[in-house]
Amino acid sequence: MPSNAPSRPRPLLLVTGVVSALLGVAALAWPAATLVTVAVLFGAHLLVVGALRLLVALRGPQLPRALRVFVGALGALVLVAGVIAIASPGAGLALLVTVVGVGWITDGIAGLFGGMPDAAIAPRGLAIATCALSIIAGILVLALPGAALATVIAVGAAFLIVAGLLLVAVGVLASRSAD
Repeated sequence: MPSNAPSRPRPLLLVTGVVSALLGVAALAWPAATLVTVAVLFGAHLLVVGALRLLVALRGPQLPRALRVFVGALGALVLVAGVIAIASPGAGLALLVTVVGVGWITDGIAGLFGGMPDAAIAPRGLAIATCALSIIAGILVLALPGAALATVIAVGAAFLIVAGLLLVAVGVLASRSAD
């Protein structure tokens, strides 16, 4: 039975691997530029989400009036946050860190007080430990935002470098096995 796999080298794997590794090196070499890029992309995401919320509020006649007002106000708030994040990347990063920190704290508290998985799914002690870890991580992110951002950049860059090199290795090995 003939193989459906192409017998030529895997240029897409090689290109993707090289680009990933180079992005990881760039993130380590220029962490400030990387953080500015993250802040601007976060701002762009907020602009899109805010615009969609406003569209739902304006074009959602099936929604109750109070909900439309709430969704519209939320959309306007998110839109403004997006503009601020793009105009002032430092403020955008502060917003991003705050959202992550508050989100982890809220998720941990919700898990402890009512959102805990059933004991049949996970041992209760493990679920409590996970919730506590979420709360602690959220507090640390809020207390040490610079360290949190530096850690994200370092881990993300290391991942990109290792994943990129692995993709290059897979591409080279695939090319050799096809010969």
